Amino acid sequence: MGVTLEGQRKELWVLMRRQRDRRALVKKIMPRSKKSLESHRRQCRSINRRVKTLKELIPNTKPSEGLNGLFRQTADYILALEMKVRVMQTMVQVLTETDCV
Repeated sequence: MGVTLEGQRKELWVLMRRQRDRRALVKKIMPRSKKSLESHRRQCRSINRRVKTLKELIPNTKPSEGLNGLFRQTADYILALEMKVRVMQTMVQVLTETDCV
């Protein structure tokens, strides 16, 4: 009696998991080069600086909500600003039409 298809799948799955675990372990053990670490730090600082600027631009930001919350608040703020612009454009149209008559 030969090996079943299900048995082959399990063996393949175990082999793939071992390879993935081995790669992860090697990644942990192997030190990064100083250049790589410095570029990673630079990217983090750049991202943090941009997030801080975004927090300063958006009123009433709640720091407890994290990055997802900040992006949601930013989207809401942009929508509110767009709505204000539409209202003002409509007011200008109505007022200019009334002045002409």
